Amino acid sequence: MGIKRKIKNYIHIKKYYPLSEKTIPHDDHKKTILIVDSQIPTFDKDSASNRITEIAKFLAKYYNVYLVDWRKAIPNVESKKYITNLNDHNVIVYTPFINKYGILKGKKYFINNLLPKIDFVWCHRPELFEYYLDFFRNNAPQAKIIYDMVDIHYLRMERGLEIKYDKVRAREVGKYKYIETELSKKADKIAVISDKEKEFMKAFVDESKLFTVSNVHNLKVSPEDMAPFEKREGIFFIGTFLHDPNVDAVEILHNQIMPLVWKVLPNLKITIIGSEAPESILRMNSEKFQVVGYVEDVIPFYKKCFASVSPLRFGAGVKGKIGQALEYTLPVVTTEIGAEGMFLENRVTALISGNNDYQNFADHIIEICSNKIIWETLHNNSEKAIYPFSIIAQKDEILKMLE
Repeated sequence: MGIKRKIKNYIHIKKYYPLSEKTIPHDDHKKTILIVDSQIPTFDKDSASNRITEIAKFLAKYYNVYLVDWRKAIPNVESKKYITNLNDHNVIVYTPFINKYGILKGKKYFINNLLPKIDFVWCHRPELFEYYLDFFRNNAPQAKIIYDMVDIHYLRMERGLEIKYDKVRAREVGKYKYIETELSKKADKIAVISDKEKEFMKAFVDESKLFTVSNVHNLKVSPEDMAPFEKREGIFFIGTFLHDPNVDAVEILHNQIMPLVWKVLPNLKITIIGSEAPESILRMNSEKFQVVGYVEDVIPFYKKCFASVSPLRFGAGVKGKIGQALEYTLPVVTTEIGAEGMFLENRVTALISGNNDYQNFADHIIEICSNKIIWETLHNNSEKAIYPFSIIAQKDEILKMLE
């Protein structure tokens, strides 16, 4: 790092830091886990971040838990609310600081200070596992390395290429396939997102290394506390557009599904929520197809809409957008891919269509917006649907992985 950059960082830290006032002491009587992520997890922007946030908060009840952002030497001021949220649950997050002698202490100091204390390194996402595997093997040989796959990226990419070929994605497939099927053998433990992924990974690694640690969702409200069918209006889609399946799903909604819905329900409005929307999606914005981008507080949509719709045609892993809808007892309309790994039952806990059956998907939207009986069935079965993703249901598997 050049001297100008060091000075700029020093001034920035003097001006904006600390990002959290809470001091969390290290407990020598507890084992220590270091979670390495590609960012300070933004629990309100993407499901993977929400998952690792909830896992970290849970682990901090039993362990010393530290979290470091792999990419940024200086976390943004915008990360303050995420750091504070983690600190409030006793998760220690890396932020640089200036000591009493006026010397800047950064990421190198943070990690080097932890190396002899670490019992587990939790590498969240494949890039992190690839980058840090040898470093921690050499510098913290006592630590067990956990590779948290999040989903099977190469499988999701291959499925996407079958639908829409992309040269950049085609080149990435080989990289992720190597990490996920070969390099993964070097991990001590592997966290997979669902039992379906566990079954898939048995072909590549020893089954004893595989543990299912899914998305973490808990019922946030009681069905009777939410607005009834008669007071609902509209539907919505939610998901970051940095994720290819979400871009494809919104294109399908706009071009194939909603025109069929509007033949029967001409005034039904759909809202598209999600950060990083490309220009092709932004151009779809209209009075009935509203593209609103990132929304900081999405809860009002769960309270007022008929359903969350997810016409996913490819992907892998479990779907955070579906779990979040269930947290607020909101009916879900999705596809077989969307329901994959989610323990959903058609017409009991969700309405599920074939991946490319646009007419059936449209019929399901029409039904959930006009049939009170099916709406109330899904609404009232949300707790049943979400239970497998609760911390209570997953506690034993997580703690077993850390033995």
